[in-house]
Amino acid sequence: MSSERILLVEGEDDEKVVEHLGRVCGLQQNFTIENERGFSKLCGHISVWAKEPGLRTLGVLADANDDLESRWKEIVDAAAGVGVRLPDAPEPSGTIVEGSPRIGVWLMPDNCRPGELEDFALELIPASDRVWSLAEQYIASIPEAERKFKPGKVSKANLYAWLASRKHPQRIGAAIGVGDLDAEVPLGKQFAKWLSDLFVD
Repeated sequence: MSSERILLVEGEDDEKVVEHLGRVCGLQQNFTIENERGFSKLCGHISVWAKEPGLRTLGVLADANDDLESRWKEIVDAAAGVGVRLPDAPEPSGTIVEGSPRIGVWLMPDNCRPGELEDFALELIPASDRVWSLAEQYIASIPEAERKFKPGKVSKANLYAWLASRKHPQRIGAAIGVGDLDAEVPLGKQFAKWLSDLFVD
């Protein structure tokens, strides 16, 4: 791994997804992943990392959450602080801006809609899977008064119910690594291509 190429992520799950998806897709991990433990710290550290001596490429992987435009603006403003102008909106295939350093940004799940890492993982569930509908039914059957998750987190609850049904219940990254989640679907391939294009030698 290289200190010349850094990928900033929000948390451990993002880190493991990148590692496992990269292996499955045959990517050379010629970059270092820095877990910033939350978006606020990640965004605040963009200018710090961008000024690191010898840095050639800086990647930013973050969740769009409920407001993609607001999240994007925060990243744009942080990049502007080091003289990098990002486009007004994220590129659907992942944003890469040439400069010194080169900067790339991917907003989960797909640069186009609100969401988070779990929404990306949902796209990787094999279409032929027969347990997914049962996981949805299970979560739907829980009385609202007994639900500990927020109404907007139903899809996240569905995903983890499905992950719990695997032979070896896995976190998202590990599920990619053992093939329970299919990294070869179009969104998985697009994310892998963004990583490859961003950190090209």
